[in-house]
Amino acid sequence: QRSGAAPTRQQSALMTANAAASARARKPASVRRAEILMAAAIEFAETGLAGTRLEVIAARAGISHPRVVQMFGSKQALFLAVVDEIFDQIAAAFSAAAGRLRTGDGVTPLIGLGDAYRRLLQRDRTVALMMLQSYAAAGDEVVRAAVAARHLALQRAVSDITGADELEVRTFFATGLMVTISTALALPGKRTDAAW
Repeated sequence: QRSGAAPTRQQSALMTANAAASARARKPASVRRAEILMAAAIEFAETGLAGTRLEVIAARAGISHPRVVQMFGSKQALFLAVVDEIFDQIAAAFSAAAGRLRTGDGVTPLIGLGDAYRRLLQRDRTVALMMLQSYAAAGDEVVRAAVAARHLALQRAVSDITGADELEVRTFFATGLMVTISTALALPGKRTDAAW
C-alpha cells in the first residue's frame, strides 16, 4: 500500500479484526471475570452444573475455553462462583429493603424483604433458575456444603434484619421457594400460594 492511499477492503477487515482482538485482550481481569460469571449464570441456569460445558460458557463470554479454566480452575469452581454471586444479589436486595423499612408504614420487615426478593426475580429470572440449580446440584458434596453454608447464612441474615423467630423465618423461606418456582415456571398472575 502506498503512503496516504486508502486501505483495501481486505486490509480494512484485517485492521478491524486486529482492533477487536486488541480490545478484547485489554479488558481488566475484573471486567473479564464479570463477563464470564454473567455468561456462566445464563448457561448454568438453563442446563445445570452437570449439563453445562465450559466451551459453551466461553463462547457466550466471547473468550477461549482455556481462559475460563485459567480464571476459575474448574467447572465446579465456576458454578460455585456463580452461586456466590446469586446469593450476594439476594443478600444485597434484603439489605437494601431493610434500609427502606420504616416503622408505622404497615409493611412488616418480612413482607418488605419478600417484596424485594420478588422484584429481584422479576428483573432477572436467572436468579430463580440458579437458586433451583444450586439445590439440584447438591448431590455433589462440595456444592452441597457451599450452598448449605450460603443458605444458612441467608436465613441468619433474615432473622437478624427482621427479628423474626424460627417459625417465621422458615415460613418466609418456604414462601420464597414458592415464589422462586413460580418465577422459574413463569406461572401467570399473582399466586395466593406465593403471598408473603
